[in-house]
Amino acid sequence: MKRTVAFLIVVALAMCAMKRYYADTSVDELAWMLGPTASLVTALTGVPFEWESGQGYLSRERFFLIEKACAGINFMIAAFGMVAVVRCRRIESWRSAAGILSICVVTSYSTAVLVNAARITAAMWLAAHPVGFAWITAAQAHRLEGIACYFGGLVLLHKLVQDGGSDCLRPSTLLLVPLLWYYVITVVVPLANGAAGRGAAFAEHTLFVLVVPLVFVALAAGGHRLVRAIRRAA
Repeated sequence: MKRTVAFLIVVALAMCAMKRYYADTSVDELAWMLGPTASLVTALTGVPFEWESGQGYLSRERFFLIEKACAGINFMIAAFGMVAVVRCRRIESWRSAAGILSICVVTSYSTAVLVNAARITAAMWLAAHPVGFAWITAAQAHRLEGIACYFGGLVLLHKLVQDGGSDCLRPSTLLLVPLLWYYVITVVVPLANGAAGRGAAFAEHTLFVLVVPLVFVALAAGGHRLVRAIRRAA
C-alpha cells in the first residue's frame, strides 16, 4: 500500500512538472514531440513538412503549420496518468514500480505521437474539404475532430493497458475512466489555469468537450445493448 501511494505521488508530481514544462517551453524545445509527429503525418499523407525555427513544422504545399499547440502534450499527460492509475495495482516491489513507471512514459509518449498524427491528418483533410453545413462552422468541425481523436485515443489506450478481468464490464463502464481523464485535462486543468476568463470562447469549448464524449458513450452503450439483443434473438 505504501509503495502504491508513493508511486501515485511520484506520478502526480511528474504530471505537474510536465504541465509546467509545456507552459514555459518554446516550440523549438518541443522538437522531440513535433518531429516524430510531423514525420508520421508525412508518412500518412505524403505531404512534406519543413522545420521553421520559432514556429514549428510547416507544409508550404498545404500552408499548414504543426506548432506548439499541436504538440499533444496535454494528451500525453492524461495518458500517462491514466496508465499509471490503471497499472498501479500490479505494483509488488520498488523494482516493479520503476518498471511500471517506465511503461507509463513509453506508452504515453508513443500513443501521443500516434494519436496526434492521426488528428493532424484528419485536420488537414478537413482543411482541404471544408464543411458545407450551415449548422456547424469549420472551427467547430475541427473541435469535434479533435475530441473524437483524443477521447478515442484514451479509450483505445485504456482498453490496451487494463487487466483482462475487466472484459466482462459494459462498454459504458469501460469508457468512464478515459472520460474522467479527458475531462480533467480539457476542463479541470484549464479552469485551474484561469481559462474561465476567456468568457464565451471557453464556454463553447467546455460545452463541446463535456457533451460530445457523452454522446459517444451513449452510442457505445446503445450499440452494446443492440448486439446483445440480436444475439439473444438468434
